[in-house]
Amino acid sequence: MKTKWKHRDKVLTAAAVVTCLSWGFTPHRELHAVAITALPSPVFGFYKAHQHELMVRAVDADKRKHGVKEEAARHYIDIDHYSDGISPCGWHEGCERYSEDTLRSRGILPWSIERVYNQLVVEMSNCGARDSSAASLSRVLRLSADLGHYIGDAHVPLHTTSNYNGQLTGQLGIHALWETHVYETSRPNWSGQKIEALYISDLRNWIWSRIMSSNANVEEVLRMEKAVRERVGAPDVWGYRTRGRTLSLIPTPGFCEEYNDSLDGMVEERFYMAAEGIASAWYSAWVDAGAPDLENDLIKPKKRNLMSELGHFLRARFPIQKERVGEDLYLH
Repeated sequence: MKTKWKHRDKVLTAAAVVTCLSWGFTPHRELHAVAITALPSPVFGFYKAHQHELMVRAVDADKRKHGVKEEAARHYIDIDHYSDGISPCGWHEGCERYSEDTLRSRGILPWSIERVYNQLVVEMSNCGARDSSAASLSRVLRLSADLGHYIGDAHVPLHTTSNYNGQLTGQLGIHALWETHVYETSRPNWSGQKIEALYISDLRNWIWSRIMSSNANVEEVLRMEKAVRERVGAPDVWGYRTRGRTLSLIPTPGFCEEYNDSLDGMVEERFYMAAEGIASAWYSAWVDAGAPDLENDLIKPKKRNLMSELGHFLRARFPIQKERVGEDLYLH
C-alpha cells in the first residue's frame, strides 16, 4: 500500500500524540516467532506447530488492558519509585516490605512473569494425564503467549520507569517511538542474530537482572531522543502519513533512522535479547515440568458429544431400560 508523508513542525501537543505503551502488535508477534527458532528439538516441534496461534495470542495481554482493571500494572515496574533500590523478592515478601497497594501502584511486571511461568509449569506437568481437561492445549498456548508478552515488555527500558512516555521531560510519544516506529523503520535492515534457548536455573534473579538491564538504558533512551531532536538541521520529528484513507501523525522515517543510529542499535539488541529470553523461559518451564512429550500428550480436548453423554446418563439412571434407551437415542 502506498504511503505518503507530509512533514510538519517539531512542536507536538499532547492531544496529537498517539501512544502504544508496549512493543507494538507486530513486534510482539514477531518476538514469539523468532523465539520459536531458538528452541531445542524436544520442544521446537510443538511450538512450531502452533506458531500461528501463539502469534495471534501474543497481544492478548495488551488487549486485556481495556477490560481488566488489574492488567495494566502487569506490564511495567517503576524502578525509580524505589528510592532505596529494590532487590529480587517474591510476591509475599514484597508485600511485607512495601504493601500490596504500593507494589500494584508501581507496577508488578517481575511478579507477573514469575506467576505465569509457574502456571505454565503446572499445565505442562499435567500432560499425558488421564483427565484430558488437566492438560489443556489451549491453556498451555495462552500461558506461553502471556509469558512471552511480559518477558518482551521486561526488555523495554521505558517499561521500567515512571517517565514511561517522556511525560515528565517534555518528550511525549517517546514510548511508541522507541518500540514501534524505530522498530518498523530499522527492521528491514537488521542482519539477524543467532539466539539459543538456555535453561534458567534461577528464574527470579534472571527476571530481575533483565529488568535492571532495561532500566540501565532509560537515561540514554531519553537523552539521545532530545539530542537528535534539538540538533541543528535534524530531520523533521513528526509527519502526517497517509495509508489509504487513514491519516496519522507519527515520527518520520528520517527522524527514526537518526534516533536509531544514536542508540547504536539498542532496539535491535533488546529485541533479540527478549526473543532469546522468551525461548529460554518456555524451554525452562518444559524442563521444570518433567520434560513431557508435548507433541503427543498435549492435544486439544475432544468436542463434547451431547447425544453420547445423554445416552450414558440415561443408561446409568435407568439401567433396566439400558438397551432400549440406547436404540431410542438414535431413532430420530
